[in-house]
Amino acid sequence: MGVSHSFGIVLLVAGSVCVPGCGGSQTDLAEVGDSRLEIESFQAYLEEASGQPWQGISGRVASKLLDQYLERQVLIEAARQREIFTNREPTKLGPDEMTWLLPQLCGPPPEPSTEDVEREVELRLVEPLPAQVHVRQILVDSLEQAENARQRLAEGDDFVTVSRELSRAPNAMDGGELGTFFEGSLPEEVDHVVFSLASGEISDPVQGQSGYHIFQVLEMIPAGPPDRSEAESSVRMELTEQGAREHTRKCIEDLVSEVGVEVKPSNLWFAYDGRYGEGRVDG
Repeated sequence: MGVSHSFGIVLLVAGSVCVPGCGGSQTDLAEVGDSRLEIESFQAYLEEASGQPWQGISGRVASKLLDQYLERQVLIEAARQREIFTNREPTKLGPDEMTWLLPQLCGPPPEPSTEDVEREVELRLVEPLPAQVHVRQILVDSLEQAENARQRLAEGDDFVTVSRELSRAPNAMDGGELGTFFEGSLPEEVDHVVFSLASGEISDPVQGQSGYHIFQVLEMIPAGPPDRSEAESSVRMELTEQGAREHTRKCIEDLVSEVGVEVKPSNLWFAYDGRYGEGRVDG
């Protein structure tokens, strides 16, 4: 898992920052530590993050992106105060360097304990999983086209070849791969058909809302307890991601308290309802 995924911070290059001595004005967006952020730089950030002009962004979205923008600047300001930067200006850091920054400030996220992993694995082994099916499809417009495709498959034509030539599914060129599904998770008419097939079998045409489908089961996994090694791997990954999210949340909270953040709502063009709207936040 990349650090940037768990940060919840949009990693874009910072805009204009006014350091001590600039003086306040109606163009000030917020104060982060001893730095003043200007509205113009945040508007550019909004456009880069959203892909649309800042004037058309709703107050709810702008508030969320402002929180991300402030938290990104908190990282930079905290690194400045701790003298982590040595040979470059902090506002010129790129995304890769920002990804590196948070663990430098707060340390790496904790790994899940063996006890926590084993406890969760045992809970999951108690409940049996429903049957699962790995399936792919060919999708055509008419019953005649579906019967033609099914006849070619019965005569030994390769499923991927027929999919590429006849199917209009978005992934037709890849053979119509759909993935693995638990029994009961598909539409009833499809669920009944695919779970009546054995591994390798191909269905007759099935009418659906978007046309006629032909399914092939690549693997059928019967109902039963989950595989312990797979359960352990899944649990460890989930607990690692959960721990990283909590570590990041706590780290950001601590850095905000350490650095201090104050938004200037009277200078904003939208009603800010984000996390830093209650005056100055610091320790």
